[in-house]
Amino acid sequence: MAIRTFSGQAAWQTAARAEVARWQEHIDRFSQELVEVVHTPKFRLGQDERVFCIGSCFARSIEEHLIYQNISVLSRKIICPQEEWSSRPTGIVNKFTTQSMRNEVEWVLEQPQITPALFEERADGWRDLQLCPGTRPVPLERAMERRAYIISDYFARLQQATTVIITLGLNEVWYDTDSRRYLNAAPGFHSTRTAPERYELRIMDVATSLEDLDRIRTLLMQLNPEMRIIVTVSPVPLHETFSGRDVMTANMLSKSTLRVAADLFAQDHDNVDYFPVYDMVAMSPRSSVFSSDHLHVAHEAVERIMAIFLRLYMGIEAQPSPFRERYYLLANPDVEAAVRRGELSSGYEHWMIFGQAEDRPLHP
Repeated sequence: MAIRTFSGQAAWQTAARAEVARWQEHIDRFSQELVEVVHTPKFRLGQDERVFCIGSCFARSIEEHLIYQNISVLSRKIICPQEEWSSRPTGIVNKFTTQSMRNEVEWVLEQPQITPALFEERADGWRDLQLCPGTRPVPLERAMERRAYIISDYFARLQQATTVIITLGLNEVWYDTDSRRYLNAAPGFHSTRTAPERYELRIMDVATSLEDLDRIRTLLMQLNPEMRIIVTVSPVPLHETFSGRDVMTANMLSKSTLRVAADLFAQDHDNVDYFPVYDMVAMSPRSSVFSSDHLHVAHEAVERIMAIFLRLYMGIEAQPSPFRERYYLLANPDVEAAVRRGELSSGYEHWMIFGQAEDRPLHP
């Protein structure tokens, strides 16, 4: 079945009117460091938006560039002790799978019973597999306390949001048969060996991903019927695959699956729009848009992408900022400590209120 149907005449008229309908006429775009695609947003956002970002590490980059424009980002503030997660503080809640995102939104509306069954027990502590891979094991009491905080404080801020930005990550998903929940992180090899019936790997298709997105939207509409949703696909590739495929092939399948699901999701709902982050990065020269690890998108590329986003959705002509959140926190450990305690939402907040007057360094 065709996704969309046009009459023959309408199809020819559309092609004739479209500015960029013919590949050959616009191949000069490939000479750019970032290939910009033409995109017409379904709706505009105001500078008074309250934004919540859910998704992979690219969602964290989006957050940072929004706060540089003094836009309220509800997902920015988090309590995250250094000993539990030493990277970017909000990275601990990076969400890679639609199923794990769905869990968090469902739990805002109906908090689950927090029991040991929600966690993975290891020799050195307990892991919350709804958090980012790499989160360090902690005592069970702390794992349960942190999970309660993430549900009742962090993700509960969705109730105040006017716009939610969802960044989709991957389609290889682990399932816990004990808790009967999909996970965000893979269980350890030891756990799969000692409890072979507990964990399963499932490769999700377009239909299941779309079902999760529709469910997330339904739940968000219960929190705020006027909420708008912008969905993107992270250009950051799969770090590793459990499928037995070449990781590059597995990544192509993963991103293609989520890209189609995101498009269908946006087509089905007036309050959902797809912003083509993945498309722009995937078609750009890899050397100009990725960092040296060929995994993470370079700061300059994110800055250009977000300048496009701000211009299209908010009418803001953003200029490159000398401020970089990560560098500022590295240069000012006391500020990072305050951010991790939840006393500040970001290093940028400190810079605007105190740091400039104190002549704090912007770089280590």
